[in-house]
Amino acid sequence: MGAPSFSHLARPSMRDAATAPAPAMQRIGAFTALAPLIRQFDVDPIPIFRRAGVSATAFDDPDARIPYVALGRILHEAAARTRCAHFGLLAGRVWHLSDLGVVGQLVRNTPTVGEALHKLNVHQHLNCEGAVPFLRETAGVADFGIAIYDAGVTGLEQLFDAYIATNMNFARELCGPTWTPTAVFIPSAKPHDFTHHRHFLNVSPTFNAEFCAIRFSAHWLRKAVNGADPALLQLAESQVSCDKVPSIVQQASRALRILFLDSKYSGDDVAQALSMHRRTLNRRLHDEGTTFQAVLDDVRFELARQLISSSHIALDDVAASLGYAGASPFTRRFTRWSGMTPGDWRRHFGHDVTRMTQGGDGSSERM
Repeated sequence: MGAPSFSHLARPSMRDAATAPAPAMQRIGAFTALAPLIRQFDVDPIPIFRRAGVSATAFDDPDARIPYVALGRILHEAAARTRCAHFGLLAGRVWHLSDLGVVGQLVRNTPTVGEALHKLNVHQHLNCEGAVPFLRETAGVADFGIAIYDAGVTGLEQLFDAYIATNMNFARELCGPTWTPTAVFIPSAKPHDFTHHRHFLNVSPTFNAEFCAIRFSAHWLRKAVNGADPALLQLAESQVSCDKVPSIVQQASRALRILFLDSKYSGDDVAQALSMHRRTLNRRLHDEGTTFQAVLDDVRFELARQLISSSHIALDDVAASLGYAGASPFTRRFTRWSGMTPGDWRRHFGHDVTRMTQGGDGSSERM
């Protein structure tokens, strides 16, 4: 079963074809293991890749890139075809810092865990242009997570699982084998059977969360990274400094997506996050054919779509997380964006079928 398409319901952009951005891309990295993983279930991966518009040969090269939306489609259909509701976990747990290329070398050789995760946040766009990692420290706990901001992405449940597994591996590599999370938050509906999640994560995750993250004691952030090499760090820093800088629209979208976690979404907040004056932000957005309000609406609609589609979070809570005073003003805005109410959207597009079709005993699953 293919992933549902939302393209016909996409909110019109203020940018015309001449100024529309190129699609967000995903570096293959450890996803070279996707084809062998799918074949372990006696399923041919080639038709899955083709239906997502991706050549199978793209997965032969870790430095190759595919559209980010295609990755979501592939993970969604792979989970459905293999009848493995936790396929995203399997796909994510093969990732290690070395699979991030020069970004992984940079992170692995940074002196402390906190500094390493910060560098990952800053430079991960070199691997993924559709989602942004984040690190938040509050009241002695740290949340290391990721937020998807590319528009119209499907297969969210599988992507969230993959990111949770990936972040677990990264944290263990940096902190050492004694590290363990105290909580895990997944913004998707609770599956009938999450035994595999508990086994891999060592905790029972909180589903229907408003963000995707692993939580652990903040003291780990001050821990020295074992084996960090200053010479390799310097080499990696020189390499990433030569790489491309994201467009201002992409920078603003990434900043907004993280700021929403703290209920911040003003132009001044974004300008401060990007270390520029508000007028400079407005001018640079205008130069790319858009406005701050258009970018804000795009990010807000995408976040609303994710929370409505992939979880059972109450609409009042969705509205609050997006900065609305209540469900009524949010419903009016969402209807203008999409052409249907949030409730209708959830009934039509809510929840990944691969989550809901598995038996409670997991008898249809493998691995």
